[in-house]
Amino acid sequence: MANANTRTTLFDNGDFSLYASLYPVVSPKDGHALTITSRRQESRNPNEEQVKFFACLDRQGLEGLLELINLSLSRTDVTPTSRKGNI
Repeated sequence: MANANTRTTLFDNGDFSLYASLYPVVSPKDGHALTITSRRQESRNPNEEQVKFFACLDRQGLEGLLELINLSLSRTDVTPTSRKGNI
């Protein structure tokens, strides 16, 4: 399982960057750790990333996240909606 890390840039405007990484973990069985980190060039330590979110997900959790992302990408209406109560 080791060395199977996956990382992607979610957002980068030159000053603020947001990253996601996904890598296998022992628990839950066949699970993966999802980590969202950020970095800001104007901070005291511009190369240091801050953890914004961390969760260990099993296959069902990953599939649910994938379904949510696919549903969001498939919508033809791109009008932003309030997230209140939709989390």
